[in-house]
Amino acid sequence: MNETTKPDKIRQLSIAQENALEHLLRGQSDRAAAEVVGVSRQTVCDWRNNDPLFIAELNQRRVELWREARERLKSLANHALDVVELHLDSDDPKASLAAAKYILQGTRLLGETDLPLKGPTTAEEIILGGLRREARQELAANEEPAKPIFGLDQLMDPLMYDSFTAEKKFADRVEALARSRLKKAMAEAGLS
Repeated sequence: MNETTKPDKIRQLSIAQENALEHLLRGQSDRAAAEVVGVSRQTVCDWRNNDPLFIAELNQRRVELWREARERLKSLANHALDVVELHLDSDDPKASLAAAKYILQGTRLLGETDLPLKGPTTAEEIILGGLRREARQELAANEEPAKPIFGLDQLMDPLMYDSFTAEKKFADRVEALARSRLKKAMAEAGLS
């Protein structure tokens, strides 16, 4: 059986990067995080914008922080509703009105309460996004772009249908080219 082998070492975040993550997650600026960990502001900025492993870890930890905050809010919700209910029945019209306002504003939050992710959470997704941009630019430089579709009546036009098909084929070629380069890019980043 031919199994794929993993390298002995996959690049990990440095101690400085780990420390910078902690400070960024506390809401500190690149400059403040850099001063604490002993690197330049530009270094932290480069990690945040160009290092797929750092970006993925930052996004993952942000997701976890939001998850924890959401759970904490859920545990406080009943107590908060008790306070709002108490003020809703208050003899003070201003307190009653404020409580009613909170209730009406809060009804927008009923239903789905999960916050959307704010970016990819794996280094592979981050690298693949960059490869897609590069592939799109490379292929677009060699082709004439398809004309955009403006309405349903134009969609029924066979020429517009051909344009839509061409756009789909272009997107498929972009994806194929990006994926073909993923393994090498992961290796170059020390991640495979």
